[in-house]
Amino acid sequence: MSAEIKYISEAALTDLRTNIHSNLELYRRAGFHHLEDEPSWDIGLKIDYDKELLSTLDLTRQQNIVDIDRKNSLIVGEALAELTPSLANEELVWVRISHIDCFEYSKARWLSETDSDEALIASIQSHFFAPTQTAIRDDHAVSRLWWNYHIAKSCMPDDVEKALGLMLRTADIRSNFVERIWMSSRGQIGGAILRAIDARAEITATENKFRSFMKIVNRYGGGIVFEALSEAEADEFVAECCDRVKEVSEAA
Repeated sequence: MSAEIKYISEAALTDLRTNIHSNLELYRRAGFHHLEDEPSWDIGLKIDYDKELLSTLDLTRQQNIVDIDRKNSLIVGEALAELTPSLANEELVWVRISHIDCFEYSKARWLSETDSDEALIASIQSHFFAPTQTAIRDDHAVSRLWWNYHIAKSCMPDDVEKALGLMLRTADIRSNFVERIWMSSRGQIGGAILRAIDARAEITATENKFRSFMKIVNRYGGGIVFEALSEAEADEFVAECCDRVKEVSEAA
């Protein structure tokens, strides 16, 4: 079932942000659904999303949260497939989604009934609001999942689920793909790096080895037009970088 993606006004955002403490019982209990038809909460983007699919987000708080995040990234990415990267950098969109469409998920994933008021306020500020690009990509309850999907699809469009599994294997791997936008926006090199992570366990054996690998990719990839490379050529370049990591490790 499709519905129009909505966003809130600047005034509504300011009201929410300045009244978190006054709204704590709403965050703890019923949420903000009573506001969704208010004019300042009901501004349409004129693009649709899959409301039914978005309602299937996994709310469980399992120990292996990576598996849950991978599953939920697929759901958010597919449900909000018409959202563009420019719109996905808009806080007004994500604040409405976390307070209305995905409130139960956002609450289950990031808030705890045992939290003190201070701890709860800190979690709400981090995961229900998204004032910066870093917050949008790393912290907001739902937007981080959309960006996971978007980057994974850019790198491995034929197998997004596998790409997500590789990219989310560690926080360090994810941060490299999210922060190095030149890499994630160039599917050839991003895909080649993910295929290397899949095939060569040694480059992610330790955090230091992976960081050394990425430094080598940066150093030797600076002058390469990756968009002009075939998949085989991108794989060959990344394989050479893997070998250089091994050579440096053996020399040390």
